Amino acid sequence: MKKIIYAILICIIIAGIVIIATVGLNADIIYSKNVELEVYIDKGFEKKDIEEIAKQVFPNEKLIVQEVGYFQDIVGITLEDTRTDEELNTKIEELNTKINEKYEIENAAEDITVTHNPKVKLSSLIMPYAVTLGISMVIILVYVCIRYKKLGIIKTLVTYVLSIGASEMLLLSIIAITRFPINRIVIPIGLLLLVVVITILGFINEKKLLGIAEKESKKKK
Repeated sequence: MKKIIYAILICIIIAGIVIIATVGLNADIIYSKNVELEVYIDKGFEKKDIEEIAKQVFPNEKLIVQEVGYFQDIVGITLEDTRTDEELNTKIEELNTKINEKYEIENAAEDITVTHNPKVKLSSLIMPYAVTLGISMVIILVYVCIRYKKLGIIKTLVTYVLSIGASEMLLLSIIAITRFPINRIVIPIGLLLLVVVITILGFINEKKLLGIAEKESKKKK
């Protein structure tokens, strides 16, 4: 049964690696090439109302609507940057008209701030954590080698490195296969998985140490 499970997991990892190498990961809007529209509404606004308007103007598209600024009088609409300037200007005119009608204001389309954001390299999301995570991993591996030296230093070290590496690759492969968008929650999930794997390995090794201690105690008797 274990062999079947391992074989399935290996197949998932291989499939994930192939997809990442050929197609790449699916980045969320905020990390892909996007355009951000900022609209000033001095009367205040309801986020859900702006979302409804935005979906009417940009149907069947992924978009993010959020409040911008301290006074909750600016709404930001982020969507994929796939249009020409002329097409986008037409959509902005339509968006401005609908917002003016909804809130009975007289904004000009030219007042809408348009910002084009380039695609973010996904590797740049990991870099802020790289040094801290690297130092933490070295400390953890040194500790487990000392703590579980009776189980074999090399064996323990290899087990931890392979288990952590395989679990993170499995997570990344599942994300790639399912086309789950890379967003702000992916890194915390990866860190949580890391903690879970290290904790499980700790419980297993502690149990093995207890077994060795019991055997040594029986021999002394």
